[in-house]
Amino acid sequence: MAERENTNSLSIIDSHQHFWIYNPVRDAWITDEMKIIQRNFLPEDLAPLYKQNNVVGCVAVQADQSETETEFLLSLANEYDFILGVVGWVDLRSDSLEERLQHFGSFKKLKGFRHIAQAEPKGFLTSQKFERESDL
Repeated sequence: MAERENTNSLSIIDSHQHFWIYNPVRDAWITDEMKIIQRNFLPEDLAPLYKQNNVVGCVAVQADQSETETEFLLSLANEYDFILGVVGWVDLRSDSLEERLQHFGSFKKLKGFRHIAQAEPKGFLTSQKFERESDL
């Protein structure tokens, strides 16, 4: 099948893209109902699709709540120019939050942090510790 050339002049930025090296223990949230994504997803998988569809870049968003994940995404962003930004994770309740924010502040492509709250107990987002640290 011939590759379709997209003649649309509109450039697109994918605002929410996950990358991972699949680990069945860490990624247990990817159940057998989602078997199709029980594999690695890396920038080289997307590059040809992006090119074909005028997607000029993306924002890589963490899928695992760990600083290791943030560092992994930042390393990909350093290697692939089309990763324009990273939304990572840092423990917003940590006593060393200021230090961690200072550390991650040196990464130009880091745009922010998120915490996946669905599995957290009721009241997590309104807890005094979470609110205090989120104000930094």
